[in-house]
Amino acid sequence: MKVFIITEGSRFIGFGHITRCTSLYQAFEEKGILPLFLINGDETVKDLLNNKNCEIFNWLTEEQKLFKFIENADVVIMDSYLAGYELYEKISSLVKVPVYLDDNKRIDYPRGIVVNAAVYADELNYPDKKGVSYLLGSQYIPIRKEFWDVPEKEIKENIEKIMITFGGDDEKNMTPNILKLLNKNFSELTKKVVIGKGFKNIEQIEALNNAKTKLIYYPDAEGMKRVMLESDMAISASGQTLYELARIGLPTIAISVAENQMNNLKGWQKAGFIEYAGSCDDEHVFSNVIQKLELLQDFGLRQEKSKNGRALVDGLGAIRTVKHCIKTFFDNSLILRKAEIKDIYNIYELSNDPDVRQNSFSPDRVELENHKIWFANKLNNENCLFLVTEIDSRFAGQVRFDINGTEATISISMSKQYRAIGAGKLSIQKALHILYAENPTIQYVKSHIKKGNVHSISLFESTGFQFVKETLIKGQDAMEYRYQFNNG
Repeated sequence: MKVFIITEGSRFIGFGHITRCTSLYQAFEEKGILPLFLINGDETVKDLLNNKNCEIFNWLTEEQKLFKFIENADVVIMDSYLAGYELYEKISSLVKVPVYLDDNKRIDYPRGIVVNAAVYADELNYPDKKGVSYLLGSQYIPIRKEFWDVPEKEIKENIEKIMITFGGDDEKNMTPNILKLLNKNFSELTKKVVIGKGFKNIEQIEALNNAKTKLIYYPDAEGMKRVMLESDMAISASGQTLYELARIGLPTIAISVAENQMNNLKGWQKAGFIEYAGSCDDEHVFSNVIQKLELLQDFGLRQEKSKNGRALVDGLGAIRTVKHCIKTFFDNSLILRKAEIKDIYNIYELSNDPDVRQNSFSPDRVELENHKIWFANKLNNENCLFLVTEIDSRFAGQVRFDINGTEATISISMSKQYRAIGAGKLSIQKALHILYAENPTIQYVKSHIKKGNVHSISLFESTGFQFVKETLIKGQDAMEYRYQFNNG
């Protein structure tokens, strides 16, 4: 699959878009799909994109270069506060599955999938529009892979360590001001101060360093997770980091540093995760921080906030979003048709794929002459329904049913690039529908799976097959699964 992620980030506008898009990049990687990042940014984003497939250029001014990249792409994800409607409309016309990450119903989006993972997303009343679907709410919160699986946060009875984090650039100079405040009013606390690549105030922060301060320079995702797990609470800006803090369950005092964060903050407040101290421009923000920190001395309150955060963010948001994108692509692009003589060589090559042979009950290589005879016999056998999967008119696999009275035995194999990303599941679902439409007396379908073939077991279980018994097939241990038609 051809997948592109278009976004922006720099020392001047921050890195929140890149951070959340990284989680989607990682979720595609988990499916064996390597996206290409197209970033409107500067040199500071390179470390964030370490080992990522990326191109850095100003796609706002170099539109033709952008369009050349994405034309006929399978999935394109767009995450921007800078792009106008015309660019979104052009992307929608060029790609099969356009996806837009949104926070505040920024524009009236064209054809595609709109993803708003904010906790308040359902309250925005998106328009019911033909060709536009929505993924809304905290179940789609995208967080980086390092935060997908985290241990339960231990909430200590007393606050001893406090994390200070204001994104990748701290444009509002909040880090030194908060550190100075804590040094003066809570000198006994250990302060863990996160410094981003875009910080211009590092000398100012370093001047406030003392024995109770630990400066953490340019942490990666694993480093951020470690600091969160080691801390008892956090003082944070109100962007993407709040999602990761909630996933960890670290009680947080939040400060808004941008106008577009306000709806997000209201959602987090309503959900009971954060204590909001106000805007960075509020004259009372620092006195509010002191007040909120004193409030959070309450052990029970911190336990409750930790629980609320973890309940909202389960770490699976990026995976859910990517699964939906891939499914939408296959729903629009995958078809099944009856096999024809022209398919003989595609089926032959697929049959001799090493993984296919390894999972077959006849693992020896198939010889071409034997294959030709076998293939012709199957095409001419009225008790065989032989189907080919095509994706965008390209051969992608085969599903075959050998029919015996009121039962059938299924066999499936998919081309390597389409395995474990949902094409097999959809092929089976469509094939079962075709089988039953042509043979309404069929009562059930059997699948024989080599013992230990966990991928096939997972595939058939996901399509409604249930384990029946262990058996022997050609002298080899096997498991029999069955799909029961509801035909009485």
